[in-house]
Amino acid sequence: MAAPFVAVSVSVLLSTLLGAATAATCYANFATKDYPSCVNVAPSLALHWSVSGGYITFAADVDGAWDWVGIGLSEGGMLGADLAVAAHDPGASQWTATDYWSPGFGFPARDDLQDVTLVAVSRAGGSTQVALRRPLVSCDLAQDRAVMNDTRQTVIWAVGSGAFAYHGPVNRGQSEVVLLSNTTAQANLPLPADVQTLELKMPTFTIPGNATTYQCVNLELPHDAKYHVYRYEPIIDNTPYVHHFVAWTCYGTADADAPATPVGTTYDCLGYMECSEFWMGWAPGLTKVDAEAQAALAFGSTTQKRYLALQIHYTNLQGVQGQVDSSGFRIYYSPTLKKYDMGVLTLGTHDIAVPAGAPSYTTVPNVCPGTCTSQLAAPGPVTLIESFYHMHQLGKSMITRHVRGGQELAPLGTRDYYDFAYQSPVNVPPPSRTLLPGDSLITTCTYSGVGRGNVTKFGEASYEEMCFNFLYYFPFNDSISYCITMARDLGGMASCTSIRTLQSLQTQDAFTAAVQAGEVVPVPANATTYKPYNPTCARTAPGAPGSAAQPASGGGGASPGEQQHRRNVGAAVITIIIIACLGGVAIWGVLRWMRVKRQAEEEQHLFQKYNPSTVGLPLVGATNSSSAPIGKV
Repeated sequence: MAAPFVAVSVSVLLSTLLGAATAATCYANFATKDYPSCVNVAPSLALHWSVSGGYITFAADVDGAWDWVGIGLSEGGMLGADLAVAAHDPGASQWTATDYWSPGFGFPARDDLQDVTLVAVSRAGGSTQVALRRPLVSCDLAQDRAVMNDTRQTVIWAVGSGAFAYHGPVNRGQSEVVLLSNTTAQANLPLPADVQTLELKMPTFTIPGNATTYQCVNLELPHDAKYHVYRYEPIIDNTPYVHHFVAWTCYGTADADAPATPVGTTYDCLGYMECSEFWMGWAPGLTKVDAEAQAALAFGSTTQKRYLALQIHYTNLQGVQGQVDSSGFRIYYSPTLKKYDMGVLTLGTHDIAVPAGAPSYTTVPNVCPGTCTSQLAAPGPVTLIESFYHMHQLGKSMITRHVRGGQELAPLGTRDYYDFAYQSPVNVPPPSRTLLPGDSLITTCTYSGVGRGNVTKFGEASYEEMCFNFLYYFPFNDSISYCITMARDLGGMASCTSIRTLQSLQTQDAFTAAVQAGEVVPVPANATTYKPYNPTCARTAPGAPGSAAQPASGGGGASPGEQQHRRNVGAAVITIIIIACLGGVAIWGVLRWMRVKRQAEEEQHLFQKYNPSTVGLPLVGATNSSSAPIGKV
């Protein structure tokens, strides 16, 4: 019985050594050499990770002594979440690792294919430290999310006491993180020396008792020179009531271009906007956003951007009175300009009619045709950065497809489990980031009309619907910001112009002139006929989904010693069977030999694993929750 004694002794020793460490600080309890990447996803949780051999290992250091810790990937919140959970079983005095999937808003279900490994766990120094390993790509397409290269993803987390159960509204969170950075990209460059900050905030505003409120304030940007936004981040003043907010720009830098409502005066903007071009947005989970290495949003002189409307969506479902807010954006801007200006291209449709009670309704595919992208990309290839998908309460999924020469490429990011409460930009996957002349972009939205008594159509209110993809790109083309197939009665035409031009098309003559100018272009009859994107999944980790071997003790992956140990045990079992066939008398001797050999190997293995000079965090009684081998972490 030496093995438990060794594990507990080393655990106590290292717990004492780590007792003075501060939790929720990167590398307080994990070593940089083991986990090269770390970010504080919350004040109470530092998330470390490493990538090796087709696996990613998450190491969470969270304030407090918890009985379970969950780390996962999602599109925001628990809907469609892929979750790895380490949980303590007090009855067995051990920890387990389990792979969960959350197809709905209820309690997550255990994956059919288990692909999670518990690497290490400890509760010491006022914090709980858990390391969980999983494949980057498991090819369990139904219940796992892939870790994507050079792409910002939503990392969710939750902790709890007692058995794994609902975490409540406090012990949870999410953050946007790039887990696999492109080492050649110039990401996270230092801000220029002449950077300035500007807060674009709502003046102190008393939130009404209504369930939904859209409030706007017009603001003025510096316009004495041209500036680039190197970074923007949210200022959240009253978190429970701020649903999301967006900055919309007006066109023009002259005094006459100012919006009707005076700067600094708030107004109700549900269904009414005084500035109409999408510029930047925030939704839960989004923290700071850094500009691309080569491009940034521009404002000031020569940009036609001087005024903007900050629109905040407040949610007050309980009708609480007396709540005030002053949220908004903090931007870091500089007259030191990058190579390109960044722009926003609006894709989507106004043609929405969700039938009452319909479990699923999908819009007619809306095409931004090649005749428009040929104008957008006429000076050269366009780089697509991210999609900001936007629907309302009935939205279920959304996608913008990228078609070139009749072949669909990887989509511009997707929202397979759209949640109105969690809206944030989706990075365009690297294979689809280049837009060439003649490419088509096809957007569809899917809704559910269950619970509605009437047809739901397009509109600004949350109880109405939208279908927009605000697509960030560079270099910016000031004359094209809206590429959407127009109403069916206009004969298959698409806008290829700015929103201000569209708003001026009030007569047939104006429409005809727009067609002649290429501001309204035809949509080919076969625009939605193409060879679908159908990639072959390549699992990054050894074995089939759910088949990776798992140490019986829940140890930190299969080391060469552990692999040799398993081979030895397997060989011993085969030997037992052969001897049993020859005669039962020899079985007792073989079993005794096998026990001695295994005990010796385990003692040697534990000495290597728990040697304080080689290990930064002990594994204390960790096992897997399944008797079947677990392959994903």
